Amino acid sequence: MTSATRTAVAKALRQVGFAAWVRNPSQGDWPWHIHAAAINDTDLSTQAQNQTGDYYLGLNGLANHAADDGPHVPIQTWEEYQRTH
Repeated sequence: MTSATRTAVAKALRQVGFAAWVRNPSQGDWPWHIHAAAINDTDLSTQAQNQTGDYYLGLNGLANHAADDGPHVPIQTWEEYQRTH
């Protein structure tokens, strides 16, 4: 995926109710990928719940609690998205 495509995918996921970030190799021992969790999912692991909470706080969901560097969109759940579209 190109950089623009990764950003577009993260933005689209955020618009429909996911806490989503583009992850890169400089952030950890992993390749480029999109990391996402459904905001209102009651089955999220504790770690995923904490990452979703970080998303609400404008953080990156990583252990360093850095600022969210992803695309900025209004935060909403999937259910909220469905009611408006």
